[in-house]
Amino acid sequence: MTDLFSWLLVQYAELVAAVRFLSILPLPDPPQHFETEGGRTASSRLIAGSGYFPLVGLLLALLSSLLLLLLAPLLPHLAVAALLVVALVILTGGLHLDGLMDACDGLFGGRTRERRLEIMRDSRVGSFGVLSGICALLLKFAFFASLEGHALFVSLLVILPSARWAMVLALRIFPSARPTGLGAAFHQAVTPRHVALAGGIALLVALVIGHLAGLLVWAAAALLAIALGAWMTHRVGGLTGDTCGTIAEMTEVLTLLLLVVLRGWL
Repeated sequence: MTDLFSWLLVQYAELVAAVRFLSILPLPDPPQHFETEGGRTASSRLIAGSGYFPLVGLLLALLSSLLLLLLAPLLPHLAVAALLVVALVILTGGLHLDGLMDACDGLFGGRTRERRLEIMRDSRVGSFGVLSGICALLLKFAFFASLEGHALFVSLLVILPSARWAMVLALRIFPSARPTGLGAAFHQAVTPRHVALAGGIALLVALVIGHLAGLLVWAAAALLAIALGAWMTHRVGGLTGDTCGTIAEMTEVLTLLLLVVLRGWL
């Protein structure tokens, strides 16, 4: 019983870490001291919560769907699509969008690996960052506006968990571009167990809600994680926190496009 209780506390601590990292949603603090495997305490290691990243995506999707239910009878569909885009930026604290803009400044604005990483560290946003942010928001709005009713609900519930699964997969496969920093910490913390848990959760959600279209989105998210991770590793030698945000944003945009093409299946 004690082992089960300790395991549950560890899982709750990981869930809290995932929710707090990927969103602005509050959760009660987990207990500060409890035993984990090997006799260590939770405070002695990084609790990344990466295995529960898709659950956070599902939670964000459910909140967005609630907003859709409330606003759809009152506003034109284009207005609802715009508000959905804004709501997702607010709920995530702009985390992934900020990463996309910083990463694009570096990936496209530097001539050497070192210079690209230096540009990513700069808190100022350059022209590539602004353009990438505008394009991502515009494409999401257009794709949300192209999906109505049931198809939009399904898209939200499938895409957001799958995009966070893509982050976990990339973090496990590819090295960190820096020896320290967020990317390095998460690369060390993401274990095969976390990858399996995240992939299983995202796949279950995709199959239950999206059926065959959901399976295609899940597979596309995995392929995008590998393709984008490989390209970024070629450009800067690995992943950073910013490039992980870029993977999430790009996966959301491109899988949304896939569901617009497959909207007759939803």
